Amino acid sequence: MVRRLIATVALVGCAGIYALAANERATFILTNGDRKTGTLVHHGGNDTNLIDANFNLGTDDGKEQSYPESQVAVIDFAGGQPSANELQAMPGSGHFLVLRNGQSQNGQFVNIAHGNTLLWKNASGEQQQYAVTDVARVYLNPQSARVAFNAPASTAVGTSGTAVPLNPGEIRVDANQAWTDTGVTVKKGDRVAFRASGQVSYGQSPGMTAGPDGNGELKQPSYPVPVMPVGGLIAKVGNTAPFPIGSNTQPIVMPADGRLMLGVNDNELGDNSGYFTVAVNKQR
Repeated sequence: MVRRLIATVALVGCAGIYALAANERATFILTNGDRKTGTLVHHGGNDTNLIDANFNLGTDDGKEQSYPESQVAVIDFAGGQPSANELQAMPGSGHFLVLRNGQSQNGQFVNIAHGNTLLWKNASGEQQQYAVTDVARVYLNPQSARVAFNAPASTAVGTSGTAVPLNPGEIRVDANQAWTDTGVTVKKGDRVAFRASGQVSYGQSPGMTAGPDGNGELKQPSYPVPVMPVGGLIAKVGNTAPFPIGSNTQPIVMPADGRLMLGVNDNELGDNSGYFTVAVNKQR
């Protein structure tokens, strides 16, 4: 009896060691440029890392830290500086996967399962699995990634056509991306002026287009800013509630301290295309 109990404890102990060993390490490069390294923890019924729109890392002191999905620009498994060819191949928007053997593809990040398996949906909509040890990097926010790696803007063709070079102070806000980091940190009470141009598509049917003020034919309570039509230009500071920008050029008072982010007023971004060009001017 005692011998059987000891054997059972030993097996449980070995299983725990195996589970810990299966968790790979990664570095989250955030949209503000910070780098956070740790173990890819996994929880829930699906045994995944991304839960309720938050990535999770195990720290060296045995704790866990969560990071909102909108604030993670790159999941870096390989470390080091990406090659010039890799950065040049990165699209202007959307997700981009690079394997350690040099192969790359556009698609959509789905999740990381069991601490060691990347779940990825390719451009054809097929879900694929890759061992994390075979993956170099997953780019979630190419614009912020270029800033982090000090790389020039992409001239690759995306869903909105050939990228147009931006003027100094202008920011490209892609309609299929949840939030775009402006690179501007504000304090509560700061006055910021915006000047937006361009057109986005919030679906693939004819007429599903919007300028910075949105398409007045459709509003929904589920949109980030329910009072604004679909497709309009919106903003938020940090994790506070989003607010409308539109074509308004008058300065807007910032509601909180934090990083200023821009986005498109829609709750389904996967079929969106196009982008707004936005000039941001922090008043003194």
